[in-house]
Amino acid sequence: MILTSPRTPNRLAAFLVGSALLCGAATALTEQYETPPEQDPAKVLGGKQLGPGYAVLSPVRSDGFLRIYQVQTDLGVEQIEGDGLLKQRLTELKVLVALEGLKNDASFVDGLKQAAMKPVEFVESTVTDPVGTAKSTVSGVGRMFSRIGKGVEAAVSGKGGSPADLAKAITGQAKAERELAVQLGVDPYTFYKPLSDKLNETASVTTAGSWTVSAITSLLPGGIVINAVRQADNFRNLIVDSTPAELEERTAAAFRNAGVSEATISKMAANPFYTISEKAAIAYQLQAMPGVKDLDVIASKAGDADSRDIAYFQLRRVILLETYNRTVSGLGDIKDVSGYPVAIRRDGIAAVILPLDMVSWTETVARTFSTMHEGLAGLPFPPTGVDFLITGDLTPMAAERLTAFGWEITGNYPMPEGPVH
Repeated sequence: MILTSPRTPNRLAAFLVGSALLCGAATALTEQYETPPEQDPAKVLGGKQLGPGYAVLSPVRSDGFLRIYQVQTDLGVEQIEGDGLLKQRLTELKVLVALEGLKNDASFVDGLKQAAMKPVEFVESTVTDPVGTAKSTVSGVGRMFSRIGKGVEAAVSGKGGSPADLAKAITGQAKAERELAVQLGVDPYTFYKPLSDKLNETASVTTAGSWTVSAITSLLPGGIVINAVRQADNFRNLIVDSTPAELEERTAAAFRNAGVSEATISKMAANPFYTISEKAAIAYQLQAMPGVKDLDVIASKAGDADSRDIAYFQLRRVILLETYNRTVSGLGDIKDVSGYPVAIRRDGIAAVILPLDMVSWTETVARTFSTMHEGLAGLPFPPTGVDFLITGDLTPMAAERLTAFGWEITGNYPMPEGPVH
């Protein structure tokens, strides 16, 4: 028997309404609830339940908020919570299989062999003569030299990256790895270790001299490379051209420009459940909403994420909010409603925009949205209506109950094209 995580409903419900969910029943609740439906992965995924290196097992369960998947790979069965994280993992697996296939190319294998020798020689010279090695390697490149100076000091003092990390930076392998990942539509700082290791290995051939990222991607199957015009070029360039330290600095600056407090910036920086690319995405999305007040409420809630699925949920929600603000209706400010950030449009309507997969009227879901409904009504200036949008589906019972609140419901609201699924 495959068991779903018993903690998932509590984690997500707590994220949505905070302590309000745990302190008292909402008067609007009915005693009629439902069990979330079990679904066929073939129907949910449109035939993509099977692919090279993976199989999504049946049935697909739900906790009333997110779908919960069991994915079989060569490493075993992994539980993945949420449509967004599943799409991310399937993309990562697709890229991993494609990069594995490069070992069928003799010239690429030769490049790997040549590259395997260079880091050893380079790291040895870096340790014995770090400043001399840095100068001889990057002579004439001012910007790169300033980076290397900091990197050498950190490596030698033991306060920063290892000599191997320094070698990757100086030889350009680290940037090549970021460029390769971005071109393939995956996060250079992915938490998926098999892909992280494969990106690192693949990018190492660029140190062999004759290999470029373009030369590598030319060997890959058609359709695996992401067309640059499909994503925000500025953000792509930011990720590729920034070292991790630079990206963290620029992320903090973007948060400040969005009016986020220093305490929240520190909380986000310390949160281990986002990659540094994802933290940057949140910061730049908030910065792109200059007319919206109290964005710190959203950023602070993001900083509270205590699991990977909650962090990715929060990332997706911020992206949806920015898209809604830009393309549907301008937002005025963010209100803390029973512990959950809700956007209030300039026309006085509340925009409850959530990346939820399958909303079922379970007791937890009922309490969550009833508490939110009462919280909105209790605001000093209650909204004149509620626009409720989710990225997935609702059961008929859930739709009926939410409609009874007077909420306008939109299901299957699409995530915008980009690296966040």
